[in-house]
Amino acid sequence: MIKAVFFDIGGTIHTQRATPECDRAYAEELWSCLRDHGIQTEQSPALLLPHIDAGAKAYKHFCEEKLIELPQDRIWQEFMLKDYDIPPDQLCGLGEQLCYMFDRRRKHIEQRPGLQEILEGLRQRGLRMGVISNIMSLTFVPRILEEYGIGQYFETLVLSSVCGIRKPRAEIFEIALKETGLDRHEVCYVGDTISRDVRGVRNARWPLMIQIDNPLTYHKDKKYRGMGFEPDVRIRELSELIPAIEGFNHKLEEGA
Repeated sequence: MIKAVFFDIGGTIHTQRATPECDRAYAEELWSCLRDHGIQTEQSPALLLPHIDAGAKAYKHFCEEKLIELPQDRIWQEFMLKDYDIPPDQLCGLGEQLCYMFDRRRKHIEQRPGLQEILEGLRQRGLRMGVISNIMSLTFVPRILEEYGIGQYFETLVLSSVCGIRKPRAEIFEIALKETGLDRHEVCYVGDTISRDVRGVRNARWPLMIQIDNPLTYHKDKKYRGMGFEPDVRIRELSELIPAIEGFNHKLEEGA
């Protein structure tokens, strides 16, 4: 019987898309922040952005190969600002601010429709809730949940930035189980990708993986299609989540 629901954040709780407006605003905020801390990079925000994008691409490749998350200062020292050979003492303690800025400002973010109503419906049915997220920032997830007014629904936040482990490794899912005190047969996961979410749940041997449709992340799963990684349930909107969980529990009761 499912007693708890864990959620991915990006692509699941909200969707994210790149826009020229976000590019400009993010570049200006980052450039100004670095300048205010005495860090010289380019003569303008527009010239800085391609270097950050190249660093982010390199870090993504590193993460997907190693399945670990580095400390925030190291991310910026070794990847995001690698082109500028900045002394470590200048970046010391600044990495989290820069990671949060990247995670919050780099793309346009929109909540999934009906988010709070669905979470309230889960709570009314006695289901516990948590988050398992691959994220650079230590503070982005709790801050975005508070921004949405839904922080009270989540008792457990398991973040790669905190534990250093990234999905699809089973260990990050096992941390979530330990924090809730539940058995793996009592939990399910909601995410949008095959590469991280479906594969992660299969590695962790959880009984119910619900994949929510997100065309904006189709490209991440291209090489995994046709390899046998399938969710137990596919949904298009969060409004389909509660019926999916209740349907799964009903089948368990019928088979008992």
